[in-house]
Amino acid sequence: MKKIIVCTFLIAAGAATLLNINNKIETQAPEFAFKNSYAITLGYDKSMSEKTIKAAVIDSYFRSVAANGKIIRWNRATFPLKVYIQDSADVPEYYREVVMSAYQSWQRASEGLVSFEFVESPSGADMKCYFRNTDNKKSIGVHSFTINGNKITDSTIVFNKTNDKNHSLDSKQLFSSALQEIGHSLGLTGASPSIYDVMYPIGTKFNTEITTRDLKTLALVYSVKPDVTNEPLTTTEMSQLFTVSEVLNTLNVPITNDTKNLDEIIANDVATHLALAEQYRRRAEYDKAAREYQAVAQTKTDRRSKSEVYYEIAVMYLDAEEFSNAKSSAEIALATDENDLTETLPALIDYYTKRSNSATEQLETILKHNPYNKHAYKLLCQIYRDKHQQNLLNATIRKYGKTAGIEE
Repeated sequence: MKKIIVCTFLIAAGAATLLNINNKIETQAPEFAFKNSYAITLGYDKSMSEKTIKAAVIDSYFRSVAANGKIIRWNRATFPLKVYIQDSADVPEYYREVVMSAYQSWQRASEGLVSFEFVESPSGADMKCYFRNTDNKKSIGVHSFTINGNKITDSTIVFNKTNDKNHSLDSKQLFSSALQEIGHSLGLTGASPSIYDVMYPIGTKFNTEITTRDLKTLALVYSVKPDVTNEPLTTTEMSQLFTVSEVLNTLNVPITNDTKNLDEIIANDVATHLALAEQYRRRAEYDKAAREYQAVAQTKTDRRSKSEVYYEIAVMYLDAEEFSNAKSSAEIALATDENDLTETLPALIDYYTKRSNSATEQLETILKHNPYNKHAYKLLCQIYRDKHQQNLLNATIRKYGKTAGIEE
């Protein structure tokens, strides 16, 4: 479920570059034989090279999904799935349209890997969406599967009709939540550790873009044998799929073993450094994670890629509320490469630490010199909303709404 916490809304520019690897990997000995890599649109299969699979796993959060113990996802042969979205007179008309748009976004972004058919009755629907208030007003939506043995019988998402102040849901907040809950319903049962992704567990109405990492994770989930599905796969279909262990064996770090002493692992390539960084980050050992990220930065040959690594370190510390370390890493990221993301990050840190006046001054200066910086624009609008400064908010929208590419 997605909590409404205004904080991590800088979007996915640069995330894929940080996690892509091109270095030579050591030969593994998995149970299946890899062939030469070739480009396909809808996922990964045993015709692809080990290097391709390894790069996909690293540039995804498939390991988080796998760590839950079971792969729960739909049989691809049964797509398009039938989707029922409640048409309720108790909520604004746009609620249903927003949720429908979120389904269409997953279908469009996945280029047909997943697809949907909207129906007018819950009877016979695979996925059902309802609008009703729950006891948890801090979350907009919550997803659950109905499972009988090892079979999915249906999937249900319940969205609160109002927020914790009993106001109607903002359309962007509802859209962001719908993207994540639909992701859960498609089989993305783990969470991403990156603020860029739709499946990051804490989000805002600005987290509305399905990222490359989201799509690679989805493709990997649909490239392995499911433990639970809606219809059994044929023997031929199963023969084309990996097991989870086959996919994870392409890595050098056994990420599912929480008792392993990671300090004993010697990282000899970018893949291992990134896997260790993620594991340390998950264990809240942030300084060790930063050390592994810094090792990755040393392998980067261009300023933009190196800056993206330090940006990720700053975000990690910011999310952990270690603000001094976040500020130091943000300064390195900005000094390494000045761009819209790194330029806005110091103001975001000030916003986190309740220094909104300082953040406002920085953001106004940024937009004065670069009216196309949508990250600065979004944060400045949010600050004015928080402070109920409607006149300043309206003035900012009029002045920068079009140039920053965002129509409020």
